[in-house]
Amino acid sequence: METSLDVEWAHAIAPKAKILLVEATTPSGTNLLKAVDYAAARTDAAAISMSWGGAEFPEEVSLDSHFVSTSGASFFASSGDNGTGASWPASSPNVVGVGGTSLALASDGSLSKESAWSGSGGGISAYEKEPAFQTSYAIPRAGGMRAIPDVSYDADPVSGFPIVVKSTWYRVGGTSAGAPQWAAIAALGRGVTATQLYSDKASVNSNTYFRDITSGTNGTCGYICTARKHYDYVTGLGSPLTSEF
Repeated sequence: METSLDVEWAHAIAPKAKILLVEATTPSGTNLLKAVDYAAARTDAAAISMSWGGAEFPEEVSLDSHFVSTSGASFFASSGDNGTGASWPASSPNVVGVGGTSLALASDGSLSKESAWSGSGGGISAYEKEPAFQTSYAIPRAGGMRAIPDVSYDADPVSGFPIVVKSTWYRVGGTSAGAPQWAAIAALGRGVTATQLYSDKASVNSNTYFRDITSGTNGTCGYICTARKHYDYVTGLGSPLTSEF
């Protein structure tokens, strides 16, 4: 089901892109990173998506070098589906962390409202230092540490994504839907890096790049758990207006 979600919706966003599915032999950290290394070594990769993650750990900083690709492709990782809290590899400074939103649609199918999804992972890393692209943006209350997520995407299963698995249709969600679709946006041809994203958000015309998510929460921790203007620890810089990326 996870494979179907990632591949089908990456294709929906970038239908002319060539999609290479890389599977780890087991879900262990060692084998997941071996799969990442295979993708990172490709010379033809435009973007690399990772729909996995887990609790942070002190040794993660020494593993961030895995998220540097031969082709210069950006890495995207889901921020988690259990509400507030940082997870790795989304917390890596070498990765674009993707949080979650919830969409409300009008009767004609147009967007009525987009708010933070309660399951969106996010917060402040316990181990990763604040990268330059965040320092220059001056994120409040980060305290010199990496803030997560960087951006967001629809993740609420209620407003989620139809997929087909073995001839059966399902509707699914989660931040693992956003990582491959952000990677697909990057593959559309104009490039998406963390540095570019924060630069775009800081520009005077940032509303042409992002929908700023200003309502909703992913927990009861106050400021860190609440969506607000500019950057927040639930939806990051916001969700994409894809025609501009």
